[in-house]
Amino acid sequence: MISVIQNDNVYEVRFPYDPFVVELVKQVPGRRWNPTHKYWTVPKDKLGFLLAQFKGTVYESSVAVTSDEQINVNQAIEATHKNEIPDIDISHVNFRVQEGFKPFQHQLDFMKYALYRKKIGQRSGFILGDQPGAGKTLQVMNLALYNRETIHSKHCLIICCVNSAKYNWHDDVLKHTNGEEEPYIIGSRLRRDKTTVRYNCGGKAKVEDLRSGYKYGKEEYGPLPYFLVVNIEAFRTKEGKAYTFTDEVIKWVNEGKIDLIALDEIHKNASPSSKQGQQILRIKKNIKRDVEWIPMTGTPITKKPTDVFLPLRLVDGHYSTSFYLWCQEYCVYGGFGGHEIIGYKNIDRLKSLLQPNMLRRLKKDILDLPPKIRYVEYVENTLYQEKLYMEIVEELAAQRDSIVKSLNPMSAFLRLRQVNGSPELVDDSIVVDDKYLSKNAKLVRLLELIDEIVANGEKVIVFSNWVEPLRTLYRFISKRYKTCCYVGTMTPDAREQHKNAFINNPNYSVMLGTVGAMGTSHTLTVARNIIFYDEPWNPSDVEQCEDRCHRPGQTESLNIYTLISKDTVDERVHNIISRKEGIANYIVDDTLDIRNHPEIFDLLLGTKL
Repeated sequence: MISVIQNDNVYEVRFPYDPFVVELVKQVPGRRWNPTHKYWTVPKDKLGFLLAQFKGTVYESSVAVTSDEQINVNQAIEATHKNEIPDIDISHVNFRVQEGFKPFQHQLDFMKYALYRKKIGQRSGFILGDQPGAGKTLQVMNLALYNRETIHSKHCLIICCVNSAKYNWHDDVLKHTNGEEEPYIIGSRLRRDKTTVRYNCGGKAKVEDLRSGYKYGKEEYGPLPYFLVVNIEAFRTKEGKAYTFTDEVIKWVNEGKIDLIALDEIHKNASPSSKQGQQILRIKKNIKRDVEWIPMTGTPITKKPTDVFLPLRLVDGHYSTSFYLWCQEYCVYGGFGGHEIIGYKNIDRLKSLLQPNMLRRLKKDILDLPPKIRYVEYVENTLYQEKLYMEIVEELAAQRDSIVKSLNPMSAFLRLRQVNGSPELVDDSIVVDDKYLSKNAKLVRLLELIDEIVANGEKVIVFSNWVEPLRTLYRFISKRYKTCCYVGTMTPDAREQHKNAFINNPNYSVMLGTVGAMGTSHTLTVARNIIFYDEPWNPSDVEQCEDRCHRPGQTESLNIYTLISKDTVDERVHNIISRKEGIANYIVDDTLDIRNHPEIFDLLLGTKL
């Protein structure tokens, strides 16, 4: 047993004499030998180095850490209890919702919560952490409209941390106000025909809109409307050394033109170490007026405290100005150069900051939605796929040590996954023709499933992690059914046209989309069937994709099919994730942590049972 016990600012390390363990401890910066009491000491901030030394060795399971820092204690954030919603009168609130619908009680409770915080002087806003599918857009929209009616707010700024979400905001606000409000996507420009619009016209156009105050940057088209929507990448716009879009937003706030700023999917693309994240923090620092911030996320994960710094700072949940010190407080560093996060700590302290500044409701508690029914469809690879798969397994096994030490070990398994669903991406000699199906068992099963679903008069969404497999799927599926696509390589206009056709045209039965482009912010309740052609290895990505269909408006049970190639890396990861027990220590930043757990490499490759 290797005992690691915290004693004030050091950890005391005790173990029966073993020269190999001694050499491992000697690699830790700042270690000291106590000859009197026969133990080593390691500085408190070097615990990560020590733990990293034992990772992947026979001693790893023998290390017992006693610490008041709660090393790798993974505590869940509790949902906001009904009793925590203040019982205040909101009968005077003109709550908007799509014609023919009524607001859910949790949406009314949101308004109570927001107005009460204003009443007691907490005007900096709060984090909206409802699970995906709870209608966060509708709730924020109504709060913004209430501000306009009561404090005469001039504009609400919506920052989309996922670029494609700006179209969903445009459509949702238009729908729920029954056409009375039409958000403006900053940077839009009319085409030459003066009737159609281009939405991605670059940072310069976005700056021109705010400087002029008019739609399409010209007075003749009228002033900018109340709801302004922009993607977070706009804050990277520079002229010389000046971040001009950020400067204009600060100016608008200080002139009283913006009173509420919502950030949708703030856990994506908004790291404080990124340029856009830094600019959001600069807005917070330089504004001179009260602004209500509503950071929004359906997946507030306390085992990833690096995501929590920015939203909590915006709502005055903490006053730290140093992301570095924040990370030192909540992250355990070690590995090469001491820059690798190998775990987390002090999660109870993080919870104490997060809980009073976040409204979070779970779908199961607030919505009477039909159930999710899951099916695992096992597929046996063709003989061709098996041979190709084993060739790659042998290559990876020979490179084990270098792969384990690489920055992204999981990427090494990409080719194995491609063999299972898209072997043509691995073997250039394969021709995607009528004989191709004899080489791809997974595609054969996918086509069978789609045939069954469409024969029942239903629609289906097919998810893949990557664009290239979908190109092959489209060639086969589109020969049978009218098929739509939604991937990042398409133009924004084309994506929206395909999505609208899938939703509104009964002749279109199949939608193909990538997890990255179609897995967040969309409402696709027109379908009650989802197929994962290749399953995301991140559990939160799986849930996000499912909840495109499992949300208000879905009246039937949701069928979720996951295609798994038997006895391959697909099945092994699926079993690890779905089994749940014991995986917390193997996951860092929602990814299997091979660098610190080399045994996972052997497990995934099938060389360790």
